[in-house]
Amino acid sequence: MKRSIRAFAVTFTIALLVDIAHAQQPTPEERAYKFRTSLFQTFAWKLGQMAQAKGQDDEATFIKHAKDLVYLSGLIEEGFTIADSLPEGSKAKPEIWQDYAKFQKKVTNMAEVTNDFTKANAMAGFKPREFGSKACGSCHRDFKFKD
Repeated sequence: MKRSIRAFAVTFTIALLVDIAHAQQPTPEERAYKFRTSLFQTFAWKLGQMAQAKGQDDEATFIKHAKDLVYLSGLIEEGFTIADSLPEGSKAKPEIWQDYAKFQKKVTNMAEVTNDFTKANAMAGFKPREFGSKACGSCHRDFKFKD
């Protein structure tokens, strides 16, 4: 009798844990949102590293971070591949998917603006606010709700 109670308890516990684990799995939309949120946080950090490198007159580090931003820019679309992935907390506008070609053009613009700073002597012309307006702001104005 004790053996069957123990077996039932173990089976019940395993079933409960499997159910809990399954219930905690984020939806594909939530995963996309988390991906793009972490990507944009990384993007902001790298932009700060570029500004810091310029302040230290460290062109090699500046260019390294600019190249990282070009790479990160190429990942942005991956966070928006699931149409209408607007889970709670998302500031993305539905217009992203309603005019995806325009969104793609803005993402390409970001990569192009960023790529301009991967060249020697480009650091001198780097102004973080201006960069943010050209690289990020154009997309934010059209496709992100304001904070």
